[in-house]
Amino acid sequence: MNGSQLTGKRRAAVLVSAALVHRNKNVLKAEYYSALHANLTPAELVEIILQALLFDGYPCTLEGLILLQKLPEVNLPVEELYEEYTPQQIEKWEARGQLLCQNIYRKNFKPLLENVGTLSPTLRQWMLHEGYGRVLARPSLSIDIREMGIIAILTVKNYPRQLHSHLKGALHVGVSRQELRQAIEICAPFTTSRNITDACQTLDEIAAI
Repeated sequence: MNGSQLTGKRRAAVLVSAALVHRNKNVLKAEYYSALHANLTPAELVEIILQALLFDGYPCTLEGLILLQKLPEVNLPVEELYEEYTPQQIEKWEARGQLLCQNIYRKNFKPLLENVGTLSPTLRQWMLHEGYGRVLARPSLSIDIREMGIIAILTVKNYPRQLHSHLKGALHVGVSRQELRQAIEICAPFTTSRNITDACQTLDEIAAI
Protein backbone atom coordinates (compact mmCIF):
# COMPACT_ATOMS: atom_id res chain seq x y z
CA MET A 1 0.00 0.00 0.00
CA ASN A 2 1.11 3.53 -0.73
CA GLY A 3 2.25 4.92 2.59
CA SER A 4 1.08 8.44 1.76
CA GLN A 5 -2.62 7.70 1.30
CA LEU A 6 -5.13 5.83 3.43
CA THR A 7 -7.06 3.66 1.00
CA GLY A 8 -8.58 0.25 0.51
CA LYS A 9 -9.03 -2.14 3.39
CA ARG A 10 -7.26 0.03 5.96
CA ARG A 11 -9.59 2.95 5.24
CA ALA A 12 -12.62 0.67 5.27
CA ALA A 13 -11.61 -0.75 8.66
CA VAL A 14 -11.45 2.77 10.09
CA LEU A 15 -14.87 3.78 8.82
CA VAL A 16 -16.63 0.55 9.76
CA SER A 17 -15.15 0.60 13.27
CA ALA A 18 -15.99 4.26 13.82
CA ALA A 19 -19.55 3.65 12.62
CA LEU A 20 -19.89 0.62 14.91
CA VAL A 21 -19.38 2.71 18.04
CA HIS A 22 -21.26 5.71 16.61
CA ARG A 23 -24.45 3.62 16.70
CA ASN A 24 -26.33 4.93 13.68
CA LYS A 25 -27.64 1.89 11.83
CA ASN A 26 -28.12 3.66 8.50
CA VAL A 27 -24.58 5.02 8.57
CA LEU A 28 -23.15 1.66 9.60
CA LYS A 29 -25.04 -0.11 6.83
CA ALA A 30 -23.61 2.33 4.29
CA GLU A 31 -20.10 1.72 5.62
CA TYR A 32 -20.60 -2.03 5.32
CA TYR A 33 -21.41 -1.62 1.64
CA SER A 34 -18.44 0.72 1.14
CA ALA A 35 -16.18 -1.82 2.83
CA LEU A 36 -17.39 -4.61 0.56
CA HIS A 37 -16.72 -2.37 -2.45
CA ALA A 38 -13.22 -1.77 -1.03
CA ASN A 39 -12.68 -5.55 -1.30
CA LEU A 40 -13.09 -6.41 2.36
CA THR A 41 -14.62 -9.87 2.36
CA PRO A 42 -17.64 -10.66 4.55
CA ALA A 43 -15.32 -12.79 6.70
CA GLU A 44 -12.95 -9.84 7.19
CA LEU A 45 -15.90 -7.62 8.09
CA VAL A 46 -16.93 -10.16 10.70
CA GLU A 47 -13.41 -10.06 12.18
CA ILE A 48 -13.56 -6.26 12.47
CA ILE A 49 -16.90 -6.53 14.23
CA LEU A 50 -15.70 -9.35 16.51
CA GLN A 51 -12.68 -7.39 17.73
CA ALA A 52 -14.90 -4.45 18.66
CA LEU A 53 -16.05 -6.45 21.70
CA LEU A 54 -12.67 -5.70 23.30
CA PHE A 55 -13.19 -1.95 23.02
CA ASP A 56 -16.97 -1.42 23.12
CA GLY A 57 -18.39 -4.63 24.54
CA TYR A 58 -20.54 -7.52 23.43
CA PRO A 59 -23.63 -5.37 22.67
CA CYS A 60 -21.65 -3.49 20.02
CA THR A 61 -20.47 -6.71 18.41
CA LEU A 62 -23.87 -8.40 18.57
CA GLU A 63 -25.72 -5.43 17.08
CA GLY A 64 -23.04 -5.06 14.41
CA LEU A 65 -23.41 -8.68 13.35
CA ILE A 66 -27.22 -8.51 13.41
CA LEU A 67 -27.14 -5.56 11.02
CA LEU A 68 -24.56 -7.24 8.78
CA GLN A 69 -26.80 -10.30 8.61
CA LYS A 70 -29.54 -8.17 7.03
CA LEU A 71 -27.42 -7.35 3.97
CA PRO A 72 -28.55 -9.49 1.01
CA GLU A 73 -24.93 -9.80 -0.11
CA VAL A 74 -23.83 -11.40 3.18
CA ASN A 75 -24.78 -14.83 4.47
CA LEU A 76 -24.04 -15.37 8.15
CA PRO A 77 -22.42 -17.24 9.63
CA VAL A 78 -19.51 -16.82 7.25
CA GLU A 79 -16.87 -19.50 7.02
CA GLU A 80 -14.80 -18.18 9.90
CA LEU A 81 -11.97 -19.51 12.02
CA TYR A 82 -13.54 -21.23 15.03
CA GLU A 83 -11.24 -21.99 17.93
CA GLU A 84 -12.68 -24.13 20.70
CA TYR A 85 -11.75 -23.62 24.33
CA THR A 86 -9.36 -26.49 25.08
CA PRO A 87 -6.20 -26.62 27.22
CA GLN A 88 -4.12 -26.90 24.05
CA GLN A 89 -5.85 -23.94 22.42
CA ILE A 90 -5.47 -21.79 25.51
CA GLU A 91 -1.73 -22.48 25.43
CA LYS A 92 -1.68 -21.37 21.78
CA TRP A 93 -3.56 -18.19 22.65
CA GLU A 94 -1.05 -17.39 25.36
CA ALA A 95 1.93 -17.96 23.06
CA ARG A 96 0.61 -16.02 20.07
CA GLY A 97 -0.81 -13.28 22.31
CA GLN A 98 2.58 -12.69 23.88
CA LEU A 99 4.26 -12.70 20.47
CA LEU A 100 1.81 -10.18 19.01
CA CYS A 101 1.91 -7.95 22.07
CA GLN A 102 5.72 -7.90 21.92
CA ASN A 103 5.60 -7.03 18.22
CA ILE A 104 3.27 -4.12 18.85
CA TYR A 105 4.76 -2.69 22.04
CA ARG A 106 8.44 -3.58 21.48
CA LYS A 107 10.54 -2.17 24.34
CA ASN A 108 7.40 -1.13 26.21
CA PHE A 109 6.09 -4.70 26.39
CA LYS A 110 7.47 -5.61 29.82
CA PRO A 111 6.63 -2.22 31.39
CA LEU A 112 3.10 -2.60 30.01
CA LEU A 113 2.65 -5.98 31.67
CA GLU A 114 4.07 -4.66 34.93
CA ASN A 115 1.83 -1.60 34.90
CA VAL A 116 -1.32 -3.58 34.13
CA GLY A 117 -0.32 -6.18 36.70
CA THR A 118 -0.13 -3.54 39.42
CA LEU A 119 -3.73 -2.62 38.61
CA SER A 120 -5.01 -6.19 38.37
CA PRO A 121 -3.13 -9.47 37.80
CA THR A 122 -6.36 -10.86 36.37
CA LEU A 123 -6.56 -8.08 33.79
CA ARG A 124 -2.93 -8.67 32.87
CA GLN A 125 -3.70 -12.31 32.12
CA TRP A 126 -6.89 -11.45 30.23
CA MET A 127 -5.04 -8.90 28.12
CA LEU A 128 -2.56 -11.49 26.86
CA HIS A 129 -4.83 -14.53 26.66
CA GLU A 130 -8.16 -13.03 25.69
CA GLY A 131 -7.32 -9.68 24.12
CA TYR A 132 -4.20 -10.42 22.13
CA GLY A 133 -4.17 -14.21 21.98
CA ARG A 134 -7.81 -15.14 21.47
CA VAL A 135 -8.95 -12.09 19.47
CA LEU A 136 -6.31 -9.83 17.94
CA ALA A 137 -3.87 -12.58 16.96
CA ARG A 138 -6.50 -14.46 14.98
CA PRO A 139 -4.95 -15.01 11.53
CA SER A 140 -8.22 -14.19 9.75
CA LEU A 141 -7.32 -10.48 9.45
CA SER A 142 -3.91 -8.82 9.17
CA ILE A 143 -2.73 -6.86 12.18
CA ASP A 144 -2.33 -3.57 10.29
CA ILE A 145 -6.03 -3.62 9.36
CA ARG A 146 -6.93 -4.60 12.92
CA GLU A 147 -4.94 -1.68 14.30
CA MET A 148 -6.72 0.77 12.01
CA GLY A 149 -10.06 -0.40 13.36
CA ILE A 150 -8.84 -0.12 16.95
CA ILE A 151 -7.50 3.38 16.36
CA ALA A 152 -10.87 4.48 15.00
CA ILE A 153 -12.73 3.22 18.07
CA LEU A 154 -10.26 4.80 20.50
CA THR A 155 -10.45 8.10 18.60
CA VAL A 156 -14.25 8.19 18.58
CA LYS A 157 -14.48 7.20 22.26
CA ASN A 158 -11.54 9.44 23.23
CA TYR A 159 -9.21 7.11 25.11
CA PRO A 160 -5.90 8.95 24.56
CA ARG A 161 -3.74 6.65 26.69
CA GLN A 162 -4.78 3.54 24.76
CA LEU A 163 -4.77 5.46 21.48
CA HIS A 164 -1.15 6.44 22.05
CA SER A 165 -0.19 2.78 22.44
CA HIS A 166 -2.07 1.61 19.36
CA LEU A 167 -0.82 4.46 17.17
CA LYS A 168 2.71 3.36 18.01
CA GLY A 169 1.70 -0.22 17.39
CA ALA A 170 0.36 0.68 13.95
CA LEU A 171 3.66 2.34 13.10
CA HIS A 172 5.46 -0.82 14.20
CA VAL A 173 3.41 -2.96 11.79
CA GLY A 174 3.95 -0.75 8.75
CA VAL A 175 1.30 1.97 8.80
CA SER A 176 2.62 5.44 7.95
CA ARG A 177 2.09 8.58 10.06
CA GLN A 178 0.20 10.20 7.20
CA GLU A 179 -2.19 7.24 7.04
CA LEU A 180 -2.72 7.52 10.79
CA ARG A 181 -3.50 11.22 10.54
CA GLN A 182 -5.96 10.56 7.74
CA ALA A 183 -7.53 7.77 9.80
CA ILE A 184 -8.11 10.18 12.67
CA GLU A 185 -9.46 12.88 10.37
CA ILE A 186 -12.04 10.65 8.67
CA CYS A 187 -13.45 9.80 12.10
CA ALA A 188 -14.71 13.39 12.36
CA PRO A 189 -18.34 12.60 11.38
CA PHE A 190 -18.53 10.05 14.19
CA THR A 191 -17.30 12.07 17.17
CA THR A 192 -16.66 15.58 18.49
CA SER A 193 -14.14 18.00 17.05
CA ARG A 194 -12.41 18.02 20.44
CA ASN A 195 -11.82 14.28 20.25
CA ILE A 196 -10.32 14.64 16.78
CA THR A 197 -8.05 17.44 17.99
CA ASP A 198 -6.97 15.36 20.98
CA ALA A 199 -6.22 12.35 18.77
CA CYS A 200 -4.15 14.45 16.35
CA GLN A 201 -2.23 15.86 19.29
CA THR A 202 -1.56 12.34 20.53
CA LEU A 203 -0.18 11.41 17.12
CA ASP A 204 2.00 14.54 17.05
CA GLU A 205 3.47 13.60 20.42
CA ILE A 206 4.46 10.22 19.01
CA ALA A 207 5.96 11.79 15.89
CA ALA A 208 8.10 13.98 18.11
CA ILE A 209 9.60 11.05 20.06
